[in-house]
Amino acid sequence: MSANKVLTPQTGPGGSVTCLAKSIHRPKSAADIAAIIRSFPATTPIACVCGGHESSNAALVADGNAVVLDLIAFKSIEFHRAEGERLVTVGAGVVFRELVEAVRGHGGALPVGTGPGVGVAGYVTNGGLSSYFSRRLGLLGQRAVKMTVVTATGEVRTITPADELFNAMLGAGSALAVVVDITLRLADASAIKGAEQRVFGFENREQAVRFSRESMRFMRERIIPNESVSLEVVVTGTKAIVVTTVFYDTFEGDPVVFVKPLEELAGSMRLAEVARAHWSSWYEAAAALWPVIAGQKGSPLATLYHCAGTTGAPSDGVIDFVSDTLVGKAPLDEAPLSIVEIRSLGGAAQSGLPLPSGNCRHAFFVDLVTLYDAQSQDADERRAIVDQTNAVVDQARKVLGLGVDFSGTHSQPDDVGCSARASDIFGSAEMATRVQAIKRCVDPNNRFRFHPFAKFIG
Repeated sequence: MSANKVLTPQTGPGGSVTCLAKSIHRPKSAADIAAIIRSFPATTPIACVCGGHESSNAALVADGNAVVLDLIAFKSIEFHRAEGERLVTVGAGVVFRELVEAVRGHGGALPVGTGPGVGVAGYVTNGGLSSYFSRRLGLLGQRAVKMTVVTATGEVRTITPADELFNAMLGAGSALAVVVDITLRLADASAIKGAEQRVFGFENREQAVRFSRESMRFMRERIIPNESVSLEVVVTGTKAIVVTTVFYDTFEGDPVVFVKPLEELAGSMRLAEVARAHWSSWYEAAAALWPVIAGQKGSPLATLYHCAGTTGAPSDGVIDFVSDTLVGKAPLDEAPLSIVEIRSLGGAAQSGLPLPSGNCRHAFFVDLVTLYDAQSQDADERRAIVDQTNAVVDQARKVLGLGVDFSGTHSQPDDVGCSARASDIFGSAEMATRVQAIKRCVDPNNRFRFHPFAKFIG
C-alpha cells in the first residue's frame, strides 16, 4: 500500500485502509468482464485487482463510485509454439511464483521480477523490468507478442504489435484496457549461466556509503561495458549489503574470480561476510528472494517507490549523489524494511523495442524503496518517513544527468506536490504524447482512472 495512503490525521498507531468501491466482481471469462463493463453507465470507473494491474494499490482503494474487477480466477498458463518460437500465454490473475514454477518445468526463462506474489499482467503493463535478467532478456514487456483485452466499451479484442494499442499497453496498460491474458516469448533456461551472491554486514551508514560508491565505480568500469554480466547492490535497513552478480551464457571466465574485487573491497573495510550463495540456474536466481519477501509483512505494509537512473554510465557526480544522499540519507533506520537497490541495466532492454516505460532507456538505475509496517508507526512518524523520502528524491531531481520517476515498474508517482512529468515516466515526450492520444481514443471517459499515472494520460 502506498505510504501516502496511510498518512492519516489521527495520532497513535493506525493506518488501516479500506476499499471504497461500491461493488466487487469476480468474472471468470473475457465475456464476463465485457458484460460487467457494459452493464454500468459509460462513465462508471472500473478498477482491476489481482494480477497486479495497478501500481500503488490504487485499484484496491478505488473510490465510492467505482466497480472493482477481481481477476483471481484467471489462472491459466499455457505453453505452445508458433513460427518456431516457444510461447507461454498467461492469465491476468497469475503471479510470478506460479509462472516461474511452470516455466522451470518447460526448461525456459523469462525476465521476471523477484516478488513471488507480484502479478504478471500488471508487471508487463508497467514495462516489466527485471534487475537480474533484463540485460540479457530485455524487459518482460518486450517479450510480449499478443494480448487479449477488454476495452472501456466492453469490447473483447485480441491485439498484437501491429495494433497501435498494443505498444501503449506495455507501460500504461491498466489505464487503457482490462488485460485477460498475455502471450510471451520464452527464452531458454541456458541463457542464464548462474550467479554469485555475497552478503556483508555494516555497522554505520558511513560504511554503506563508502561500499556503495566503490561498487558503483566497479559497475561503471567492469559491468556496464560488459553485457554478459549484471550487478545489483542492495543496502538494507537491517544493516546488510547484498551484492548479486548474474552471469549470462555469453560470459567467459570464472565467476568467483570476477567478483573477487567486491569481496576485497568488503575485506578492506572489515565488513563481515555473513552469507554467500552460488546459483547455477535461472530458476535459482528467480526464486532466491522468495523467503525474504515472504517475511515482509505489515498492517498495512506501507511503501514508497522512487527510481532514478542514467542512459549511459553514471558520472562521478551521479555516483557521489547516490552514495552520499540516496544511501546516506534515506530513512533506512526509521523504516527498517527499506532498501536502496543499485542496478545495472542496458543491454537487451536498451536495444530492444522502445516501450512507454523509461526503464528501456537506461543503463544504470537506483530504486529507493521505503518500506515499513504502518501499524507500528504513529501518524507523526509516518509523516516524517514520507517527508524524509521526498526530501531525498527532490534533491535527486536536481542532479545533472539523473532521471527521476521514469519507471512504471519501480516508481510510485502518487506523491502530493511532486513534479514528475509524463515524459520522465513514459521514456520520452514523444512516447507520452502517443500514449495520451491512445487514451483519449480508447477510454474517452477515463473509466480506467486508477492507474498511478492517470494524471498524465487522462
